[in-house]
Amino acid sequence: MDENFPEIPDYILNLIKSGERIDEIRIDREGNWLHNGEPFVNQRIIDFFNRSVDITKDGEYVIHYSDFVYPIVVEDAPVFVTGVRFEGFGDFESAFITLTTGGEEELGIHTLHYKQDAGLYCYVHGGMLLAKFKRSPSFQVLDRLEESDDTFYLTICGERIVLSEKLDGQ
Repeated sequence: MDENFPEIPDYILNLIKSGERIDEIRIDREGNWLHNGEPFVNQRIIDFFNRSVDITKDGEYVIHYSDFVYPIVVEDAPVFVTGVRFEGFGDFESAFITLTTGGEEELGIHTLHYKQDAGLYCYVHGGMLLAKFKRSPSFQVLDRLEESDDTFYLTICGERIVLSEKLDGQ
């Protein structure tokens, strides 16, 4: 097994290929975990799933812990940003994000992007996983939103990051 990319075990792949039903584990657009449509309520299980999200080399999202690998359905993003912290100012500023995976990492400001009607996103874990900002940290970052005649942009870590070009009528 490649340590960088876990693979779904053959016995699960065979079940899927045979059309046999396997239990569905899903993370919805808001970061809620579901089992066959029912929400998980045990916070320890939810925390375990959040810490165990990974992706295969084929782009399939999985829960990966030790030798255990199980496919999951991801409606939007597999990881969520739950906090933002800024240190320094101007060219000497750094931004750090807290993730549902339980870790904190420096925000890759060049991966920031905005999806219409969905929110603010970035890539985490070395660009491997998409992360969606929860409301509060999104507002912290978007508090820096500025606009020019043709773009919306953020000034963050001493740089101007274009989020989107204005559409007619904006």
